[in-house]
Amino acid sequence: MRIKLYFPRWRFSYNLGDTVMLSCLFKGIKESYQPDWFEVIGDETMVELFYNDPYVDRFRAGSWLERKTLKYFGDRSKRKNPVFLVLPEWNPKVFEYLAIGDNLQRMIAHPRQNILSLVYAQQINPELFTFDDLRPRIHLTKKEITKAQRQIGDNSIAIHVADIRGRQKRDDGERLRYSLASWQRLVAELKTADPTLKIYEVGNNIFHGLGDIHIPPGSIRKLAAQLNAMKLVVLSDGGVHNLCNAIDKKVVLFQGYEWNPPDMFKMGNGLFNESIHLECRKKCHIFSDILKIEKASNSCQKECYALDPVLLAKECNDYLASLN
Repeated sequence: MRIKLYFPRWRFSYNLGDTVMLSCLFKGIKESYQPDWFEVIGDETMVELFYNDPYVDRFRAGSWLERKTLKYFGDRSKRKNPVFLVLPEWNPKVFEYLAIGDNLQRMIAHPRQNILSLVYAQQINPELFTFDDLRPRIHLTKKEITKAQRQIGDNSIAIHVADIRGRQKRDDGERLRYSLASWQRLVAELKTADPTLKIYEVGNNIFHGLGDIHIPPGSIRKLAAQLNAMKLVVLSDGGVHNLCNAIDKKVVLFQGYEWNPPDMFKMGNGLFNESIHLECRKKCHIFSDILKIEKASNSCQKECYALDPVLLAKECNDYLASLN
């Protein structure tokens, strides 16, 4: 059996997180189908990102003809040599599955699954919902790891200061998901606990002056290696969080994207203290879609964007202290 997997990243080349999450499928496809040849087709960035994945025989960029005709792609998953097309799109079938029995809680508690890995698994075969390892992976080389460790140093953490979406409006005029004032307080608490701590701002074109050093967007593998050299990453869900999942880097995850509950996106590397978070997240977007209840975000004041920076800093400091 020969398998092809298309991921048309040329349509959404800005999308870091969904690209990284594609790798959650590689091990599952290889072990479930046991193909003689497994080929993944995307764009040049994907080839560079995943080139040494042990579960895929070949990565390549799509030809001009494939890019032109892929919109006419039909379901070829049942052929003798299956061809899959995977897209970063929500599917009601995933919500239907999670609404059954204890599937939702098992997914939330699972260290190597989150809702995005199930979204991708469903497009291959719903039987992969029960595959034990749907964690994305980027296989860094020893050279990449060593080079980043020399650059970053021994006592460093990263923060990712994320913007709100362009179409979203905040009553307070804030353009960041977590306010600048909250970030400032969080960083101050971290520095008070350990003045020698070096803080990097990563994954954003703008340097907000919160950290000591700015690492702007660039090579995804280089950023993955730099994050790997950090003791901890503090962030809300998004592309950089998925990158941390792919290298199994410990994170303090304090928000979901927009009002997405972080419970749905964390994996085993996530430090997620439920007592810090608002209970209404379990009535909000995604939870409400699965449980078929009214969205709390329709009437709330978006208090989830004002999580206590002192409590978040304590979560970070407690973990850093445990490393010593």
